[in-house]
Amino acid sequence: MTDWTEGYVSDIEYLPGFYVEQTPAHLDAACLLRGVEPPVEDGAPYAYCELGCGVGETALAIAAADARARVWGFDFNPAHIARGRALAEAGKVENIFLEEASFEELAAGKRAGLPMFDYIALHGVWSWVSPENRRHIVDFAARYLKPGGLLYVTYNALPRWTPSMPMQRLLRLSAARDADRSDRRVLRALDTARAFAEAGADMIPTEILDKLDKERGEGTAYLSHEYLNAHWSPCFHADVAEDLAAAKLSFVATANLFENFPDLSLTEAQRKLVESVAAGYAETARDYFLARSFRRDIFMRGPRPIPARRLERRLALQKLCLVVPPSAVTLAVKVPVGEATLNESFYGPALQALAGRPMTIGELRALPEADGSSATEREVLGMLIGSRQAMALPNPVTAEAVDAVRRYNRAHLSICADEGRAVCALAAAGLGAGITVRLFEMLAYEVLVDGAEEEAGAVTAAIRALLRERGDRLRDQGAPIEDEAQVLRLIRENVDLILTLALPMWRRVGAI
Repeated sequence: MTDWTEGYVSDIEYLPGFYVEQTPAHLDAACLLRGVEPPVEDGAPYAYCELGCGVGETALAIAAADARARVWGFDFNPAHIARGRALAEAGKVENIFLEEASFEELAAGKRAGLPMFDYIALHGVWSWVSPENRRHIVDFAARYLKPGGLLYVTYNALPRWTPSMPMQRLLRLSAARDADRSDRRVLRALDTARAFAEAGADMIPTEILDKLDKERGEGTAYLSHEYLNAHWSPCFHADVAEDLAAAKLSFVATANLFENFPDLSLTEAQRKLVESVAAGYAETARDYFLARSFRRDIFMRGPRPIPARRLERRLALQKLCLVVPPSAVTLAVKVPVGEATLNESFYGPALQALAGRPMTIGELRALPEADGSSATEREVLGMLIGSRQAMALPNPVTAEAVDAVRRYNRAHLSICADEGRAVCALAAAGLGAGITVRLFEMLAYEVLVDGAEEEAGAVTAAIRALLRERGDRLRDQGAPIEDEAQVLRLIRENVDLILTLALPMWRRVGAI
């Protein structure tokens, strides 16, 4: 009997998740930071493809949020595609095409009618599939990525993963003798690894086992997909770059924006050492210093440097939207080398202005209260998005676009409720992407879209009624809350914050 899985865990589905780093607006921002032309002009339509899309949560958010986009998602697991299609249909998302296909079929051109793509993204794929499938991915990019197009790829990075490699192999060997479902096998394999460590196997780091033990329960699907795949293989950046060069792809940036600023990533001594190695190995050399075990890399098929004057104009026109409450705004930001403090004379007034409305970087630098000369356009883009206090707002927030995301978000939240999820992403028309929300925000969004008055008492009552209808109970440290007054108090506390802080932000980004 042929094993269609090719060694990849498929008896349990991969966890759904939204990853803002692979959305076009974020990828474009990374390109601009490195002075490279993004794949398409501002406001232009584009074709986006996600390989190994899982249930399609990121791809669906992009499609629902951006009418300019034509989105394709491919996964070899039919359960994933069935779930994604059901959500697309329920949410009336018509500009997405989700198909079951292997990388081999795609590389061979066996899917008729595919366009040339401006963006190809793959998250959580490269380090977990066979060398043959990595070659198929490269062949697919060579066939279907436009000149000037962008490929986003994530992978477990060496040398940081080195300490975990003996443990992963032990987990894999231990689970191989077990015929049970993967999520159960991985737990028993972790117990075996713990026993090895306690018996003196010092190459099995107990601190890593302690961390993995926290993933038990709801995290078993992640543990199975991370550690039990037959072809699990962390990579050096140089080796990934060499493989992708066969499709004429060149590394241009990392989607972790702070890492594109050398002085925020490395000490002066480290920078000098990195500069002493051949240019093609600089990123690999950086990985000996940076505490990153997971890389988010951006490659392009023919990167084009932007002339200085054009770059300055494009950066100045980038519109930003504050996505944290004003009370959470901070000038102290964590960067790879530690902590940096943003210039208060500029960023204080700039962040205060963004709390009022979205603004372009040019407008922020022209504020009379701000010292515009203290921060370049490039720095403002990198610092505010990199610190996750702001996001790029590339699209106009129109009534038609908001209606579309409301339909999708309502359908998505309904499915999330059935699955018992406590976190998901709302599509946002202004962002052309999504924003992550948690349980009370999910509940509040549902009742507001269903017509609840925007008043704390009305929203609290509507959420309580919704929880009763579904038979759901709020919990405190895992135990159900039995006292009705405590339940209402907890709902009301969250509703007050949502109406005051979250709802205005949802409106700014076009999520409701």
